[in-house]
Amino acid sequence: MKIYWLVVAILLVNLCTLLVNDYFPGTLAALGIPPWILFAVIALMVVLSGVTLKPQRKKKRYMIIFPVLMIVVPLIVLAILTLLGGESRNSISLTNPSLWIAVAVTLWIFWLEYVRASKKEAEDT
Repeated sequence: MKIYWLVVAILLVNLCTLLVNDYFPGTLAALGIPPWILFAVIALMVVLSGVTLKPQRKKKRYMIIFPVLMIVVPLIVLAILTLLGGESRNSISLTNPSLWIAVAVTLWIFWLEYVRASKKEAEDT
């Protein structure tokens, strides 16, 4: 279970750091962090989560927690970065309809998985 939260935390920190660099270019360079390292760590965490976190995904509550955290936290970061006066270079902003479509589709997919898991759990008992 500790690995689950570590993976989630690392993914969120990396994603938020990339968003900060998008809104305020040069942030990573000022910190001395090459952007490719963040992408490599995200890829590693995705692989690690697929391999080691399978038992956690069977628990329904994790099927809700993970997508909500991975969507809500970056949206909050986007709002804060916008309020701080940042402007996205990649058109990732709260006013972009594509972002909201992606959020809706992602939540819908996770909701369908949750419902499917609920039905399977009810059948197993």
